[in-house]
Amino acid sequence: MSDPQPLSKKEIQEKVFAKLDEQKGLSFLEQYAMYMGKAQLLEFGLKGLLHRRYQAPLEAMERWTLGRTKNELDAKGVRKDFIALLESVVAYRNDMAHEFLLNCAVMNSLGDFSGKGQAGDLFRASYELEQIIILHDWCEEHDAWQ
Repeated sequence: MSDPQPLSKKEIQEKVFAKLDEQKGLSFLEQYAMYMGKAQLLEFGLKGLLHRRYQAPLEAMERWTLGRTKNELDAKGVRKDFIALLESVVAYRNDMAHEFLLNCAVMNSLGDFSGKGQAGDLFRASYELEQIIILHDWCEEHDAWQ
């Protein structure tokens, strides 16, 4: 079997922008909800990978965070480019889950801000998340986790 053809930077960007374009008609909070839902699905998918490929018991992973899941994948030898991108996604996800909405509320209480900074933060987090979903799907399709 030959090595799978890697995705080019341009192909990844096109796929990411196509996914982000699907959310253009959504409100800011709807986009946030989509982000959090996709992050949760990624977490479930990665736990499924640990279970299928490395026989990790599902019950043991039930309360694991995305960060803990990333650490376990790293310990199992999952490809370093995936782990590096996942590390960035974990940081964004943690910010989105623990700080983002609070920061939005504080900014809105201080005055009538444009929200461009908040929208930019959500865009960057969504971009990273869509990238890793694409890489995840490619690794699954080509069994290229190592």
